[in-house]
Amino acid sequence: MTEPSVYGSTIDRVRAAASRNSEILVTLNKTQEAVQAYNRTEFSLRKHRAELESQDRTVSILKNSSHVKFEKHKTYRDGLIIKYAYYAVCMMMLFHKKANEYEQAYFEALKKQKDAEDRRAGLQKNLDDELARNKEFRVTAEVHGKAHEDLDKLYIEVFSEPTPEFPEQEELRTQYDLAFAQRLQAKERYDVVKVNLRSSEEERKIVREDLKTAALDAEEKRQALEIAREKVFEQVAGFGLAPPGYSDCCNRAEFQEEYTDPPSFEEIENQESPK
Repeated sequence: MTEPSVYGSTIDRVRAAASRNSEILVTLNKTQEAVQAYNRTEFSLRKHRAELESQDRTVSILKNSSHVKFEKHKTYRDGLIIKYAYYAVCMMMLFHKKANEYEQAYFEALKKQKDAEDRRAGLQKNLDDELARNKEFRVTAEVHGKAHEDLDKLYIEVFSEPTPEFPEQEELRTQYDLAFAQRLQAKERYDVVKVNLRSSEEERKIVREDLKTAALDAEEKRQALEIAREKVFEQVAGFGLAPPGYSDCCNRAEFQEEYTDPPSFEEIENQESPK
């Protein structure tokens, strides 16, 4: 026979936290688009920086080319000795022809350099504009991240004890605990192989993939558990379910590949233990 005190304590905690739960979910919903926009600007910033770095190299090369061509042009423009040398052998027409060619080559190099510098200025402006947008979205994204932390803490407080009156939540918690334990075991195996100088590349690849799989599986279980806990709030308090689209922003193991690079293995390896 189940004890009423257990039921009451869980339900009382849910009711007491229902308002705060709803408040956090509203914050998450309001700031979700900013997080997606922030991810897009992070991707865009990497692209702009790469373009700017490439253009800097181009400008540097063209500057050197302009300098070389200017020195050649200067030799024919200001060099009395070379001019007299052509004059002495009655080849002034050839001298003027070469002088014009070097002058033309120098002006063409200057134009290419100017065009490259103008393009670089445009790329710099794009980067500066994107940095401003990134800074704006980052503030809201940090609010979103803080709301996630608050929700985690709230659920730890509310669901710290067994909840037999909510079997789905209890079952998912068991599944998550098992998945997280498997993730820890995979991490331990990876650490052993990583520091072992005798480990082959194939062994490293296997434990690396095992850890990735375990980490993603634990994350899926965590998300399912979080959704079940939201349903508990609705069942007990009549409200508290996450707004539509909330689950899309809560996937903390996968990233939007369209806008961001996939997570590095180091990010998965060093991922903090979910609660």
